[in-house]
Amino acid sequence: MHRSIERNSAESLTNLKTEEESIIAGETIAAISTPAGEGAIALVRISGADAVAVADRVFRGKEEPSRFASHVQHFGEIFDRADRLIDQVVLSIHRAPASYTGEDLVEISCHGGTLVTAKVLEACLQAGAHSARPGEFTERAFLNGKMDLTQAEAVIDLIRAKTDLALRSATEQLEGRLGEKIRKIRDDLISLLAHIDASIDFPEEGIAPDEGETLRGRLDSVREEIDALLA
Repeated sequence: MHRSIERNSAESLTNLKTEEESIIAGETIAAISTPAGEGAIALVRISGADAVAVADRVFRGKEEPSRFASHVQHFGEIFDRADRLIDQVVLSIHRAPASYTGEDLVEISCHGGTLVTAKVLEACLQAGAHSARPGEFTERAFLNGKMDLTQAEAVIDLIRAKTDLALRSATEQLEGRLGEKIRKIRDDLISLLAHIDASIDFPEEGIAPDEGETLRGRLDSVREEIDALLA
């Protein structure tokens, strides 16, 4: 089991390094962000340094996306590389760092047909974006400091929630409450260890070590907090 955990950890680190390298390399990514199949609306996202430039190449409206104010929706049309109309869409620019990923982010709301959505994505890829890996938008949000690891994991939990309890737990985690509790436990342990170290290393300063019962009580309190999180 330990080998399995180590292998999974190594794979996670490898994937994280790959994603960091793609960000450093300045790759702009694109993907369909809504479930596969037919629907009224589908969402295509583009994220990265060239996201707005990609939008300029595929979108036609009253003005170019590069001139749009952040977080404002605009109606227009998407064209492919051969200058053929694909769909009428609503497009918005979310400028860094005030976006989900922390990068320049473009959201294209198109009609939700399977083919038309694929064609909109294809146009974005032909215009210079790279196909995003599953979960890469959330990974970039984590790597750019938009959320901590517990919040990134909460996104998956929120999507997969099947009960009210699971949904409530995921939303609390997404708000950062779990991360706050973990940081408090970490701070308590660091404080406890610092006090023990100081009482050993600097006895002349009059720092009295905690008595056994007091020390045990503080550790039990931390353990109870950990047990509550795992329950």
